[in-house]
Amino acid sequence: MSIQVKQEDRHISLSNGNVAIACDLESGRASVEGKNGFRLSGIRCGVKLSEGTAYDSAGAGRVSCSAAVEEVQDGFGTGRLLSVSAEYESGRTLIWKFYLYNGVDFLITEVCLKAAERIGSREITVLAADKVSFPKGEDMRFLFTPFDNDDFVRYAALPMEEIRESYEMSAVYDAVTRNGMVAGSISHDVWKTGINAEKGCTPEAEPDAGRAETEIGRAEPDTERAALEGFRVTAGVTSKLTRDTLPHGIVYGTEIASPKVFLGFYEDYRDGLEAYGRANGIIAPPLKWEKGVPVGWNSWAAVAAEINYDIYTETSDFIKEKLQPKGYSAEGRVYVNFDSFWNSLTEEQLIAAAKHVREYGQIPGIYTTPFTFWGGSNTEGEVPGTDGKYRWRDILLKDEEGNILPPVDGGYSIDPTHPGNLMRVKRELENFKRWGYSYVKMDFMAHGAVEGVHYDKDITTGIAAYNFGMRRINEILADELERQDFFISLSIAPVFPAQYAHGRRVSCDAFGTIDWTEYMLNSLSYGWWLNENVYRFNDPDHVVLYNSYNHREATMYNEGLSRYIAAVVAGTMLLDSDDFREEEAKKRAEEILTNQEILDVARAGKSFRPVEGNTGDKACDSFVRRDADGAFYLAVFNFSGTEKKRMELSFDRLGLEKGTAYRVRDLWSKEETDAVDTISVSLEEAQPKLFRITKQE
Repeated sequence: MSIQVKQEDRHISLSNGNVAIACDLESGRASVEGKNGFRLSGIRCGVKLSEGTAYDSAGAGRVSCSAAVEEVQDGFGTGRLLSVSAEYESGRTLIWKFYLYNGVDFLITEVCLKAAERIGSREITVLAADKVSFPKGEDMRFLFTPFDNDDFVRYAALPMEEIRESYEMSAVYDAVTRNGMVAGSISHDVWKTGINAEKGCTPEAEPDAGRAETEIGRAEPDTERAALEGFRVTAGVTSKLTRDTLPHGIVYGTEIASPKVFLGFYEDYRDGLEAYGRANGIIAPPLKWEKGVPVGWNSWAAVAAEINYDIYTETSDFIKEKLQPKGYSAEGRVYVNFDSFWNSLTEEQLIAAAKHVREYGQIPGIYTTPFTFWGGSNTEGEVPGTDGKYRWRDILLKDEEGNILPPVDGGYSIDPTHPGNLMRVKRELENFKRWGYSYVKMDFMAHGAVEGVHYDKDITTGIAAYNFGMRRINEILADELERQDFFISLSIAPVFPAQYAHGRRVSCDAFGTIDWTEYMLNSLSYGWWLNENVYRFNDPDHVVLYNSYNHREATMYNEGLSRYIAAVVAGTMLLDSDDFREEEAKKRAEEILTNQEILDVARAGKSFRPVEGNTGDKACDSFVRRDADGAFYLAVFNFSGTEKKRMELSFDRLGLEKGTAYRVRDLWSKEETDAVDTISVSLEEAQPKLFRITKQE
């Protein structure tokens, strides 16, 4: 249906049949509702200036309020833009915008404050609702999304009594019916955004006051309802979890604008999270990559600081002789990657190592931390690439008094805008290219988004500085990126902004035991939607089949297999990290990494989605993927290393047709069974299974 616009006295409303907005120009408040029964009432917005003055759409000081509706056409489609403008006694104007498009289940909103003079703000309330009401659910959840993937942080599907501030995006949903609402920022140029609500969920005693009087509302049947109080989306948040010790930076200008915020309503919250991911990709598309899933090896889990020329080249030899002939590659490409401590090699060795792997048709990769200094208190050293012009203390991020900011993870934050760091990063990346490397893992990237005082005085926030630094990196690699001859992978990094790299690790470091597999899959359970939509690839981190530098005791065979299947499910980047000086590591690699049916699933580069969303800060144990050609896959995991597990998976929850007979093929064992309505699975300790499921003819 086309968008309907209604205006009566001081009320104006828009509806596309799925989402409705109603604004009361007298009160300065709005209400929004979705076709799925979610309603937000008593919504306001506001901007707080750094000198203390606050402008609230429902506050005092307004002398007039008007609304205008115009047609809009952009990457989201065709629709209408509703702009509500409030004039204040100060002569400033608060403008609240709502974008509603034909045929979608979401709206986009943003706020800006205009003034004749330069003003500054470190906080914008993009959306603050007195209440969010919804059909009462059996298991309501609030999704906590971390700002980054540092310090082994986890996503969490929180009960309503445990709500805490989420970063950039969140969802409120019933884990049983999956009915839900998704909210989050979709532009990430300047601000860090938080989503929060009051703890607890209460019965809705009476209908929402001022609700959107639309066809959506009138058509909805009476149902028992519940409500969440005080839901808000705020631009300008900082905390320990954003790795900050200072308040958010001040944004200056004669017009100060919030990020654009997505608000969507879906009968399946998983569809909503994927739609939110696509919305981010419309504004800032993922960095283009059409040369297949990165498959290969990374040195970190295998040997860490022990890496040397011999280990690197002998690993290349093993992959060439034992794995590549059995299909361990994607589109004929295999990566052999140095991680940290590659600088223990000489320049001559680094050049020779790259040449060695290229002679095998492999692609060499390397590692850097462009925004982090690891020299501790020794800040008087010369910054490489600056010809003695700068010392480390010059380029480190500082507070307003000129004090170097405290370290994060043992490393000091570098100012991405400082010319000394720009020279350093340019020299290092140019060296990588000159030496023959075409893949770089960039680590500890959140250091570049920390709030502080920057060299470039036009850059006043951490996110603005991070964008600045990442744009410069892309400019240095511009020709290679255009030809898709250089792959950028982010390791520890903020979720957003994302458009500067091909892949990002979904979690912090993950090694080889079943506990590490569960940890990584927690991030996939609630962050799978990043794959393809925000980044081209989710990175499940290095795959450990046997043991790792920090766990030399052999893992169970099933633990290695689980770590591999979990990586395949992620979307994916598939980089083994075993020490092939160990015979058992070689044996497992030859057996596990060369299963062609499983490799084919991985090579598609598509993430599975979770079956359930009620696992708190733990991982879901079952994931599904449906391809455009009708292929359907199911992956299941037993996260216990000491107990067996039995699973009964209903077709309803999986998304298969009840009453239809399916053939279920185990891609590891090659066993096939038939199933109707339910799939029964028995798992040994730490065992995974990956199935392809097809309708019987």
